[in-house]
Amino acid sequence: MFVLFILCLANLFAVAQSYETEKFIIQKSHSYFPDFKEADFYPMLYNLEAPVPDGNSARSFLMRQKILSRELFLEGKFSHIKVHSRSMKSVPVPTTGLEFTPSQKVGQNMAPISAGIPSDNTMAVSDGGIILIAMNSFIYAWDIEGDSALFPNYRIGLSTIAGGSPLTTYYDPKVYYDPDTDRFVLAFLRGFTPGTSQVFLCFSQTNNPLDGWHVYSLPGNPLDNNRWTDFPCIALTDKYVYFTANLIIPDVSWQEGFDGSIIWRSDKHQGYAGDDIQATLFYDIKFNDRLIRNLNPVQGADGIADQMVLLSNRNFDIINDTIFFVKVDGDTVLDIHALRSDIPYGVPPNGRQVDTDPSSPEYGLQTNDARVLGAIKFSDQIQFVSNTIDPETGYSAVYHGIITEYDYEPQLTARIIGDTVMDFAYPNLAWSGNEECDRDVIIVFNMTSFVHFPGVAAVYMNNEGNYSPVKIIKEGYNYVHRLSGSYQRWGDYTGIQRKYNDQGRVFAFGFLALADKKNGGHCVELLSPDSTSFRFDFMLTAKGVCENLIEAYVFNGTPPYEYSWNGNEFEATSYMDNVCGGDTVRLEIIDSKSCSAQKTYVIPFTDLPDDAGIYPNPASDLVAVQFHMENEGIIRVELYNAEGKQIAVLLEAHAKKGLNEFIFSAQSLTGGFYSVVISTESSIIATHKLIKTP
Repeated sequence: MFVLFILCLANLFAVAQSYETEKFIIQKSHSYFPDFKEADFYPMLYNLEAPVPDGNSARSFLMRQKILSRELFLEGKFSHIKVHSRSMKSVPVPTTGLEFTPSQKVGQNMAPISAGIPSDNTMAVSDGGIILIAMNSFIYAWDIEGDSALFPNYRIGLSTIAGGSPLTTYYDPKVYYDPDTDRFVLAFLRGFTPGTSQVFLCFSQTNNPLDGWHVYSLPGNPLDNNRWTDFPCIALTDKYVYFTANLIIPDVSWQEGFDGSIIWRSDKHQGYAGDDIQATLFYDIKFNDRLIRNLNPVQGADGIADQMVLLSNRNFDIINDTIFFVKVDGDTVLDIHALRSDIPYGVPPNGRQVDTDPSSPEYGLQTNDARVLGAIKFSDQIQFVSNTIDPETGYSAVYHGIITEYDYEPQLTARIIGDTVMDFAYPNLAWSGNEECDRDVIIVFNMTSFVHFPGVAAVYMNNEGNYSPVKIIKEGYNYVHRLSGSYQRWGDYTGIQRKYNDQGRVFAFGFLALADKKNGGHCVELLSPDSTSFRFDFMLTAKGVCENLIEAYVFNGTPPYEYSWNGNEFEATSYMDNVCGGDTVRLEIIDSKSCSAQKTYVIPFTDLPDDAGIYPNPASDLVAVQFHMENEGIIRVELYNAEGKQIAVLLEAHAKKGLNEFIFSAQSLTGGFYSVVISTESSIIATHKLIKTP
């Protein structure tokens, strides 16, 4: 059972900010066309630095922070964080559909593909049903319709796409699907020194990754000042690809080795065409004279962001409540704010495996730091996730933040998704709603514990901000053991994307421990448990030629509602009287979440008795409902209360053409007003008011 925490002290503050820009023209490096005639051995070079607590590297410093954080937790030093649990609601978990583990032929058998260290799981899915997956250091594709791997040899090495030596390290892949152009974008890095560092930006030539790619090489040392590029992220607007990363100074301590986050903004349409790309580099981005680290671009909830926003935090701090909110406005303007969350985050402890020494925070699965790992933007809010410590248990958990009013004075609230048994890490999230006003999301993350092998889990948050229980999607087959040092690598990120042309359908790709103690990945389709949508129907009370009353009854909305009759201003009146037969009535309704629905109705000339078709009314037990079918088909009969909330689905069945009757018992209902709605897949065919006697 997982717990959610909340605090109260949201605020915003702003101080001096600065940045620099430089213009580049990036020529296409080459075109890559998949050729499966020769074997690809996918070599990788691993940096197995021992994270000794007294070392000078960033990883050694992070280890010291984890050790200190554990000591403070055990001493009760987090008790000043006044955390109180949020009551659990009865929210269903997402259901699963398609699942697969990327595999390849070994002899006559199929075996899971091992990833690099770390896995770096990322994915994108096209409207046409191609899932493009990347791990260190290759891409892999799955055809949903064909239910099979797309590439004949199952995977393509990043070194092959780059046209470079297979003995050189290519790593940190990120993939993205562009629903505007029906193309894929792939980004990855090369090298760990200023002399070898490159950024590869690749654009698929069609919607099929088999049809070739335009490949561009951006400088990993763009200012020619002894830097190399690390940890990429990407997001798209209607015109640009935004690529963010960190600049690293080699051979110095961690305090001096970070030289800020950069933003590459490139014209995506030039990339799709294979033309020279006009690119702008934003660098030396500071807040209060301090460089901002790990800028994460916020993706559009529907795949395309209307404006580029980036998020960052103090990812190395044991406890902090600051989130940096960065907007790119115009060609050269960055607007930076520091938001203060109502609940702090902090460096997460390592995840525990079945073989982890419980007495030492140096062992287990490496969770890195608390940087923002995924973010999506709606018209009225931004949601993001990161790793954090759970202040109630001391375990690794998921930090889920929501930013509202971001065009004026951004406000930030957050919750922590933790567990009393499992560690969670490397989350990402996707919109799972079925209409534009929905704000429900599915959050996917890696999980592990003393009794669970490392695998993938998910949680669903509905429109009211309530969470489902955690659903374990796939548990691993063993614990991970690939490095000889104290910890094993876990992450460094997780892939997730909504299938943009299918409502409520999300695909995710996370970490999986394999039977041979190596690491791979597992892909899963997740379906939102919310299948309802905001809608309404009319109820006519016939009183005469021009004395009719028409009322609107709303289903699956969030009150209060506002009604606009025949284009007039919105008001709270849910009816129109003195309506004549033959009149056309147009109504638009908006609920408190800004969901809207519209419908036009022509008043019939024939006088109709009140609620003809349902009998008896009022009723205490059995109720009969009559309805007419123009053609045979599947019908759905639903029961709603007076607030428009669905009480039950009474029937789903095949109905014949002509007059039909449906009978049900209302005995279990409490006294009050209800609506019975009969619909087909395409329309509502009958709506009846029902009065249930006590």
